[in-house]
Parts: sequence; structure tokens; C-alpha cells
Amino acid sequence: MRRSTTLLVCSVIAVAACHHSASTSASAQPTKRPALVGTEWTLVDLGGQRAGLGAGDKPASLTLAADGNRASGFAGCNRMSGSYELNGAGLRFGPMAVTRMACATGMDLETRFLGALQATRGYRLTDEGLELTGETGTLARFTHP
Repeated sequence: MRRSTTLLVCSVIAVAACHHSASTSASAQPTKRPALVGTEWTLVDLGGQRAGLGAGDKPASLTLAADGNRASGFAGCNRMSGSYELNGAGLRFGPMAVTRMACATGMDLETRFLGALQATRGYRLTDEGLELTGETGTLARFTHP
């Protein structure tokens, strides 16, 4: 009986140690935030209000390329591209060139989104995604896939 009790106690300790080790290693891994550059960001909020969807029920998006300081994405109706300048926590966008399609939906989103990009002076990476900031506070919030 003593041998079976010892075996049972050792088994319980081994199982508990494995469980503790697995939960400790899972919780010890920090959440990795995506990089500002090279990530396709999906617009979710403009000026404190839900951004909504553009033409084709697509959300507006933004990608900052690592090479050449080029920004591109979907503005709500049209594709856009332009330049950006990154300086520490400072971020500014140059004028955005957009295709000139007329859309039944998405034009209001596009106008507001392009305006937010022009007013951008900085950014913050958060656990939820990316925030573009300007003189009046947070201009736009994005998530990543």
C-alpha cells in the first residue's frame, strides 16, 4: 500500500508541475504588437466615431511601406497613395493621390479619412492597434488582421 501511495503522490506532483510549467510559459510570453511600417491597418474609428465601410462593403485601410516612405491603401471609394515622414513618434503624410472613381457609397468616408491623414502629426501603437494623432487629439484608430 505504501508503494502505491508513493506512486500516486509522485504522479499528482508530476501532473501539477507540468500544468504549472505550461501555464507559466503561456502567460510569460508578451503580446507582440505589429510594426507600424509594413502592416496593413484597417480603419475602425474616425474622430471618435465608428468609421463604417466604404464601397463594396470594404473598410478603409492604410499601409506604410518600409522602402521609399510610401503610404497606400483604400480610402473608402478609391485607392490612395502618397508619402509619409516618420520622425520618432512624429508622423506626417504628404498629399495623397487617389484614383477618381465615383462611388454611390464611401465618398463621405473617403473625404473624412483623407482629412484625418492630412491632419496627422503623430501616432501611438496600442494593444488594440494604431492611433493617428493630431493637434486636436486622436484622429483615427486602426486594427490589424
